[in-house]
Amino acid sequence: MNYLSDIQKFIEGNSLLSTPFSLLLLVIAGLVTHLICKFLLVKVVRKVFFSAHKNQVPLDKDVRLSEKLSNFIPVITVYYLLQFMPDLPEHLQIAIKTICGILFFIYLSLFFTEVLEIVNNSYSRKSKRKNHSIKGYIQVGKILVHIISAIMILAIMSNKSPVIIISSLGAVAAVLMLVFQHTLLSLVANIQVSSNDVLQLGDWIEMPDNGLSGEVIDIALHTITIRNWDNTLSRIPTKNFLTETYTNWQAMFTSGARRIMRSFHLDQTSIRFVDQEMVQQMSQVRGVNEQLSALMDGRDSSVVGDRWFAENGMTNLTVFRKYLTAWLAQRDDIKKDMYLVVRAMKPSPEGLPVEVYCFTSSVLWVDYENSQSAIFEYIYAILPQFSLRTYQHPSGHDFWRLSQPRSQSMHSPEGTNE
Repeated sequence: MNYLSDIQKFIEGNSLLSTPFSLLLLVIAGLVTHLICKFLLVKVVRKVFFSAHKNQVPLDKDVRLSEKLSNFIPVITVYYLLQFMPDLPEHLQIAIKTICGILFFIYLSLFFTEVLEIVNNSYSRKSKRKNHSIKGYIQVGKILVHIISAIMILAIMSNKSPVIIISSLGAVAAVLMLVFQHTLLSLVANIQVSSNDVLQLGDWIEMPDNGLSGEVIDIALHTITIRNWDNTLSRIPTKNFLTETYTNWQAMFTSGARRIMRSFHLDQTSIRFVDQEMVQQMSQVRGVNEQLSALMDGRDSSVVGDRWFAENGMTNLTVFRKYLTAWLAQRDDIKKDMYLVVRAMKPSPEGLPVEVYCFTSSVLWVDYENSQSAIFEYIYAILPQFSLRTYQHPSGHDFWRLSQPRSQSMHSPEGTNE
């Protein structure tokens, strides 16, 4: 002990060794406390922060918070030990105190940032509203934490009150508004998008102007990430969802039905009044007789003359629309409690569009496309039974058939158009 006491007196009496020794002591004290905290704080954090449900809390949360808290202890230790070293030069004491203050607020901002990140992750995992994101609000909180830390650091470096720093910011408010204009716009957009539930995680959206169609997988402060159906990722500024047109298909999934609205084009010259020959041909299709009877108010179609059909305006297209409506209503994949319409649209140079408007009972893309394809495949195949022809532009085969001699062309398959 006398040996250590002699060394201490020697160092204190020598000004050249006193200052480096004090600095070395501060560094060693900071490193030792840092290492101790690294190993002991995990249990403390688990007991203080997660004591109510510690068995369900993943260990990574404890480690992340412990690492952030362990940064404070060395800074506080160094600042406290500095009070017992009055022999250090005043300018050196001021410098060390300033560094400790700066590090304290840096670590404090990192700690609160980590806490906010843990809150976001916990909310995303445990919230009943799995499709609702608070990531935008968390990012706003992180920005505020960093701003407050920056103000406190400026106050320490300038040795002035934080109130004076804040009041002086009014002079540069216009500059700050210009610098953070995109952040402010994104903040307003994020609040409106989140609060009104117009866009949520998992929604299928389309943005025709940007050529995007896919699922929303992330809603952040500045950007919204979309996974397109080709598995590419697109990031759109949040503020664009207030200024650009987009379609959210989530309501369709919620309703449990998906709309079919597609037209096929008929050759207008194939539309004519029903006659007995046509009735015999149409009667070969199951279910047509019931529709004819309904259109004719129960009359027997076999004893009615051709003139009656013309006088009552009954065309082959009329019978076909009536039959197709009934056939769609009998399908298991078509919703019966929603609109089901087969209607003729405005004629065009492409022919007469006939639109099928109905809703499938499955909203899944594959099932929807299979139902839609099956419906129109049947329509194109059944049209000749009603003496109707689809319209399409002349193809190479049509021109080839016209170029053949008359006797040869009579044996070739008949084209679509006349």
